[in-house]
Amino acid sequence: MHAIEDLVLVGMSQRTAPVAVREQYAVSEEDARALLQQLSQGGLVEEGVVLSTCNRTEILASTTDGTQGAAALRGALFRNVEERHIYSFRGVEAIMHLFRVASGLDSLVLGETEILGQLKRSLEAGVTGRQLTPLYEQAITVGKRVRRETSIGEGSLSVARVGLEVAARAIGRFEQRRAVVVGAGETGMLVARNLASASIGSLCLMNRTPARSAEAALDLGGGVESAGLERLPEEFEAADLAVVCVDGAEPLVNAADLNRKALAKRDQPLVVLDLSVPRAVSPEVAGLDGVIVYDLDALLPVVEEHRAGRAAAAEEVTPILIGEVHKFLSLRTFAAFTPAIEELKTGFAEEREQLLDRITSGQATARELELAHAMERQLLHLALSQLKESARQTQSTAALERAYLRFVDGLPGDAG
Repeated sequence: MHAIEDLVLVGMSQRTAPVAVREQYAVSEEDARALLQQLSQGGLVEEGVVLSTCNRTEILASTTDGTQGAAALRGALFRNVEERHIYSFRGVEAIMHLFRVASGLDSLVLGETEILGQLKRSLEAGVTGRQLTPLYEQAITVGKRVRRETSIGEGSLSVARVGLEVAARAIGRFEQRRAVVVGAGETGMLVARNLASASIGSLCLMNRTPARSAEAALDLGGGVESAGLERLPEEFEAADLAVVCVDGAEPLVNAADLNRKALAKRDQPLVVLDLSVPRAVSPEVAGLDGVIVYDLDALLPVVEEHRAGRAAAAEEVTPILIGEVHKFLSLRTFAAFTPAIEELKTGFAEEREQLLDRITSGQATARELELAHAMERQLLHLALSQLKESARQTQSTAALERAYLRFVDGLPGDAG
């Protein structure tokens, strides 16, 4: 088993980089697989997972050399990025960061739950084995436990809900308003459901594949309309709110696609909420008369309002995270004892047989065999208990708590 410091994590998030930077380094699932395969062929990176969401792109890897591994990961994923936009953690700090991410403590919206599904999908797409599979599985378990045992997840906040709160401050109440949601993926559907819950006047769901938007509209019910992207200009012209949640390297909504004259004559501007990374709304759209565009960075002031009100809930998570990190390190240390344990079991069995032969001259009764096996099991249990205790004492909970608090104190704030 490699040294803990050979576990390396490199990334960027809303804490370190604005959306204009983050969008340049978003990684699709296909690109993530290709990147990990390429890294693993070099021999330095043995296992790896790429997590790419609207607010973060990061890679966690088990390497044969942590120092060289960190440099390789950064070169592969974040070449030519300013130092201030990147974070890099090794060993225990990498584990702490992953568990915080799973708990929603490092999310743009504190306590959001979408990250658990994103972690699961990234694990399935990763190149993993004995090192990272159990770590990611425990991270997901930690995230579920935190939301079950603390108030961090109360209120079901999400990027979708905060985005609509920002939009509502611009257009007022959603009743009697018409909204268009572009994208029928996870975020788009969450936006659509939130709009329906807010009693939106009318709603149209659009997607690259019309059949998918029609199917999604049926799932939402309540007279939700559907359309393909060929109707985007008309739908934007008729809407009060347009929310765009799509994947893609190029902008989907461009100024040339919209009716400038019609937008300029509106009594109230069209509010466009772009929740995509890379951004799906061209910067030129924000310059049109009659249009207001908000991207993910525009959510930050509202996010801070919610974060301030949930600081106490975040503190509830600390003892759970420290305990879970300690648990992982203990299990990892105990796993390193596996060869010694197998030798111990073999040695006990051989000693039992030799002792029986000496005492009984090879003529042991059934009762004597039963007693010998019982004694062997008891002695082996005592020996293994000592090994487990040694594993638990590898790093004390108190020392981990001090390390965790130092780690959190050193984290950057949200990027402006």
